[in-house]
Amino acid sequence: MQVESFDVIVIGAGQAGPALAERCTREGLRTAVIERAHFGGTCVNVGCVPTKTLVASEC
Repeated sequence: MQVESFDVIVIGAGQAGPALAERCTREGLRTAVIERAHFGGTCVNVGCVPTKTLVASEC
């Protein structure tokens, strides 16, 4: 197994995770993002989508 080292590890790729990782990378830090499911978090992928669909269908 190859071992890698990072300056920053961002756990979770919700709304803030990718922005934080990008900022750290711009600052020259070796950065990793760990996400077990989909980027964007619960709201973007499954949480708010049903609500948005329901509201849009009532128009």
